[in-house]
Amino acid sequence: MPALILCREAARDHVGRLRLLFALIALLPLLLTTPALSAERPLVLETFFRGTTTGKGVFRSDIAGIERRFTVVTRGHWNPKTFTLRLREDFRFADGERDTKVWFFQKVAADRYIATRSDVLTPVNITSGGPVLRFDYPATVETADGPVALRFFDTLRKVDSRTVRNTADVMKYGIVVGKVEVTFRK
Repeated sequence: MPALILCREAARDHVGRLRLLFALIALLPLLLTTPALSAERPLVLETFFRGTTTGKGVFRSDIAGIERRFTVVTRGHWNPKTFTLRLREDFRFADGERDTKVWFFQKVAADRYIATRSDVLTPVNITSGGPVLRFDYPATVETADGPVALRFFDTLRKVDSRTVRNTADVMKYGIVVGKVEVTFRK
């Protein structure tokens, strides 16, 4: 009789291990298809932003007590002769205001761009690092009280092949005065 009890306990222990093994095998495909793994491919601006892309975002400033929601439609045109992406951004704010910005991203190496925009005060050096691009630039922003010089610290992160998330800290005199969050979808 003690041998039968030991045999039952061994069988229960064996069944428990098999259940754990099957649970891990069942979870393996889920772990392999996470957005993080699909986003490990590099973010290539001229690939993602070529054509039309739509973004939804918000600018928040706790200091000024402002929250402005917006949509942005981008139209990107890649010129293979000059290695330049022309990216037109058409903004429409929830309050009805509209604005247009046009970036020029010139690819100077496989992982490097130099960018310009009319309200950006200096050329912007951008180095890509896999699915993430980080860059900062000083820009003049028009306000009701006149132009204000601010510095933007942008991070573009590829979420998956059809989504890029852009976050930015907006600074004045080294103090964060606002934040921008935009999600672009193809």
